[in-house]
Amino acid sequence: MRTLNDKTDNQMSKNTGKNVRAFAQKTATPEVAPPRYTSFNGYLKEKFKARVYRVPIDAGFTCPNRDGTRALGGCTFCDDRGSGAPTINQVLSVKEQLTTGIERIRRRFKAEKFLAYFQAFTNTYAPEAVLRSLYDVSLDHEDVVGICIGTRPDCLDDNVLDLLAEYAQKTYVFLEVGLQSAHNKTLDLINRAHSAEEFFDSVERARKRNLTVATHLIFGLPGETREDMMETVRQIADIGLTAIKIHQLCVYKHTPMAVDYSLGKLPLLEEDDYVELVCDALEMLPPDMVVMRLVAEGTREEIIAPDWCFEKSRIMSKIDQELERRGTQQGSKFVAKVRS
Repeated sequence: MRTLNDKTDNQMSKNTGKNVRAFAQKTATPEVAPPRYTSFNGYLKEKFKARVYRVPIDAGFTCPNRDGTRALGGCTFCDDRGSGAPTINQVLSVKEQLTTGIERIRRRFKAEKFLAYFQAFTNTYAPEAVLRSLYDVSLDHEDVVGICIGTRPDCLDDNVLDLLAEYAQKTYVFLEVGLQSAHNKTLDLINRAHSAEEFFDSVERARKRNLTVATHLIFGLPGETREDMMETVRQIADIGLTAIKIHQLCVYKHTPMAVDYSLGKLPLLEEDDYVELVCDALEMLPPDMVVMRLVAEGTREEIIAPDWCFEKSRIMSKIDQELERRGTQQGSKFVAKVRS
């Protein structure tokens, strides 16, 4: 026979169960949606098991399309910093740039390890002895775990690639080879002074040495259609690249493109059009290709247009939202080439 106490205990047990479930629902960690593309930060964290950041360096190089070897004036989109970060102090030596950069980035981002990033201009455009001395200086820091080297395909002859392969035996080497477009008519128009064929050849030779290779693409270059841009993505999608940077065309002050823009001769992509192009590209890339960048950013002191390039967070959010709306992700439409 149930007593009053039995009923009370039973009711208390039911109430307690409800309370526990309600508390669990309130305090449960919400599910985090898996990322829709492979991020560079995630790649570095997985590889080094630490928070790793790149330290940009200007080592005093130039480019063969600046000094007259192949052309004069440089790429029409490139400013007098050679695409180097505005935080670089060109007056300092490589060692000083690295030391001050590490201190700044460690304070700001709580970074633990660093990659010396030879960013400005063409960082394989020098005799082997010069390259070796600069790379050695950058690696002479206990918290530097490797080097990133930005360069052009026409400055990667076999002896340079052999040198980089030698370094890759003892440290991490990340080679960034600029392409921007796979269309020679566009490369000529923007004064790159190398061909798409040279790019594909340099990547093939680098991959034969097991080097880690990334490339850069710009969407919105003069005269290019959506199909032109997507054809570039198709051509680079399955050639063995580890990583990619994609960004919109920005008009920098004191460049030939700034003149064209001021004369109304250079139309730029609209924000939403760019978001759609990026999502289309991500769908076509291999799912494991590392995405280093999807939006170029800078300051109003250096960039004239487009205005939306100063809203990186908003653009990145729109890219995520568009992929979610489509129900797709990086690699959704990737088709590997059939090789005999």
